[in-house]
Amino acid sequence: MSLDFEELDYRPTPIGALSLRRRRELKLGVDVFEIKLGDEFLMSSLFTASEIALARLGLAGLSGPGLDVVVGGLGLGYTAKAVLEHRKVASLMVVEALEAVIDWHAAGLVPLGPELTGDPRCRFVQGNFFALAASEAGFDPAASARTFDAVLVDIDHSPDFLLDPRNAAFYRDEGLSRLAAHL
Repeated sequence: MSLDFEELDYRPTPIGALSLRRRRELKLGVDVFEIKLGDEFLMSSLFTASEIALARLGLAGLSGPGLDVVVGGLGLGYTAKAVLEHRKVASLMVVEALEAVIDWHAAGLVPLGPELTGDPRCRFVQGNFFALAASEAGFDPAASARTFDAVLVDIDHSPDFLLDPRNAAFYRDEGLSRLAAHL
C-alpha cells in the first residue's frame, strides 16, 4: 500500500465484508478514514456533520446534571465524541454490533479511538442495538432494565434506507414504544 491509501483492517462479518481504510485527500491535505460494508460506504471522517448534529440536537432539550446516554452505532466515533462534549453527560454507552469496530477504537486504528476509550464516562457494548431496544432487559448488560435520559440511533442511513431490512420494525410505532420503555 502507498502512503496515499491503506487498508487498515478487513474482516468478514455476518452482514458482509467490513473494511477500514485510510486515504490521503491531497486537495485538502488530510487523512480520510472510511468504513465500508461490501461496496457501500458506512462512514467517512470527511463527512461528520450529521453525526455531530444528531448528538447536539438529541441532547439539546435535556436539562439537569448527570445525563445517561445510549448511542446505537459506533462507526468512527463522531456521534459518541459529540455526546461526550455535552458538559452534563455523566455516562455514555455505545452499542455496536460489529466487534471489529470496537476493536479499531481499542487499538487506536481510528483517530477518535484513544479519546473515546480513555474517557471514563464512555463504555462500548457489543450487541445488536435493535434487539436490545426491543428487549425488557435493555441496553446495559450489567444493569437489567436500566433507563437512560437519551437514546440516539446512528446505524441506518435513514428509516427509509436501512443497512439491514430486519431493522425496519424498530422505526414503527411498536418498535419506538418498546424503545420508550428504556427512557
